[in-house]
Amino acid sequence: MLDSHSFLNLVDTSKNIIVAFSGGGDSTALLHYCFELKQKNKFEGMLSAIHVNHLLSPSAKIWEEHCKNFCNERDIPILCRSINVDGKKSGLESAAREGRYDVFKQNLKPGDQLLLAHHADDVAETLLFRLFRGTGIDGLRGPLENRSLGDGILLRPWLDCSKIELVAYLKEKQLSFIEDESNDCNDQDRNFIRNEILTMISDRWPQASSQIQKTAKLITKHLDVHEALIQTHFPEGLDQPKLRLESLKNVESEMCNEVIRHWIKNNNIAAPNKKVLHEITKAFIFSQPSSKTKVEWSRADKAQSGGVLTFRDGDLIINNK
Repeated sequence: MLDSHSFLNLVDTSKNIIVAFSGGGDSTALLHYCFELKQKNKFEGMLSAIHVNHLLSPSAKIWEEHCKNFCNERDIPILCRSINVDGKKSGLESAAREGRYDVFKQNLKPGDQLLLAHHADDVAETLLFRLFRGTGIDGLRGPLENRSLGDGILLRPWLDCSKIELVAYLKEKQLSFIEDESNDCNDQDRNFIRNEILTMISDRWPQASSQIQKTAKLITKHLDVHEALIQTHFPEGLDQPKLRLESLKNVESEMCNEVIRHWIKNNNIAAPNKKVLHEITKAFIFSQPSSKTKVEWSRADKAQSGGVLTFRDGDLIINNK
């Protein structure tokens, strides 16, 4: 059963709530769940939905109409926006996500809360995908329950819920929803993990997704403590685009790598992998760098800006690539 207590602990019921509504089963369950809470006077703020039409499926217009009808039947205001997705650089999935989040950011006002229907099975899928592709420790973090997005805040209230719980809710409420035909195509890595690997794992270990989600939350907590400890050793701050090289000279090598990685991440630049970190320490820490010394890197999926590291007046300088 879906837990309204933990849901209401995360969501500020006095402020506006906007549900990201694709029309699929997960977001349908979330929007209807919010609708029921609103009917029970649990929300003081306004409840609305936002639908992003990626114009990728022949059925995209039908899906948009379905979302409009679903909301109109319940007097829920809905905003629909269409985007053109160019997947040449980073792939369709990544480009669609980037375009979707751009729409969210543009339409969030101060205080608005955007709710996403991500659940424990989504977390398991993401972590397995990252593990198979190759990832550092940061890639094993669970998704954040809340973070800022534009002028508002993004919330994921159902990260501890399983797909089974959402399906049960949909059946109980007899809710119709969209079936995206592309989700059945196992040529996509995520679909293969979801449809084949996770299904097989769950048949053997029914609580697998929930256990993976719990582990991801523990890793996130430990990493937060780890980063706080690093910050105490560098009280001058690691959120500026420059870092005094001398401060790294007497730091043990593994700690030095962690400080550099943490500093780069704090500047909203893709964290370098192990090979790039080795290049950085070799070029700047164990050598005598000059203004011509430079190390640069990119993230394969282009989801975050790559970095360029240079040296000037005794400082390491980080910039977007």
